[in-house]
Amino acid sequence: MAMTTVADRSTVRVVEVHRLSDAFVRAELEGAALAGLGLPGVPDEACVFHFPLPGGGVDDHGRWYTLRRVAPDARRATIDVLCHEGGVGAGWARRAAVGDELGVSRANSWFRRPADARWQILVGDAAVLPAIARIVEETPDGLATEVVAELTEGSAQAQAAEIPALPPGARVRRVLAAPGTSALDEIVRGLELPDGPGYVYVCGEAAATRAARKVLRHERGLRSVDYGVLGYWRRDAERFRERYAAAPDRFAHAWAEAEAAGGGDEERVLDLYESTLSQAGLI
Repeated sequence: MAMTTVADRSTVRVVEVHRLSDAFVRAELEGAALAGLGLPGVPDEACVFHFPLPGGGVDDHGRWYTLRRVAPDARRATIDVLCHEGGVGAGWARRAAVGDELGVSRANSWFRRPADARWQILVGDAAVLPAIARIVEETPDGLATEVVAELTEGSAQAQAAEIPALPPGARVRRVLAAPGTSALDEIVRGLELPDGPGYVYVCGEAAATRAARKVLRHERGLRSVDYGVLGYWRRDAERFRERYAAAPDRFAHAWAEAEAAGGGDEERVLDLYESTLSQAGLI
């Protein structure tokens, strides 16, 4: 995802802070800037937030966070922040207070469930639970739903506080992972897919979701419209930023080559792009 600049930012104000559990902090935000972003109105819609830094100033790069709830006039929204180790957003959440001001820039969404889907399976780690919760809450009646939550051993109870109360007929499965690991690829490899049209949505750590996408596409044989996969965060974020900063043209060139060879197939383009970056040691 592209970075934003100071000039791109508007400001929202924190009007409420709630400690949902040891793992999650909820912040209620107000400001006309939200309405001005043209929110897409999709359940996983997110904005780039620029958090105050402990020593003063504001994080210029910004971090994407799902809008857990949005008021009808789009002037008030809720974000739930996972208080993991490290991370600008998590660090701010631990000290968040009413009156704090956050920069906000850009809005986007990635959830593309087909209109004819009769079922959905939502898979993600703790960072994805706010998006999963909103998707479930806004799911039409009668659409069969399964949630598979990958939770960290030792923190699972606190992380699970954000798992929504599912409607009748839906179910939730919790999978424990050792700290610093993820098995999203194994989870999707073992999914029991119902008959008929449906949608599998998988989000989590970037390397883990790359592996999961390959399973869905190449092993499970799903069509690109039948699944969505998104990397929410990177375990090696600092090292990746250093690699990117040292060779941005290599990333751009790899993408251009993949697009040229992909024949308009977005998933084929991703296959080629990820293969090139992996062979070059860039991801």
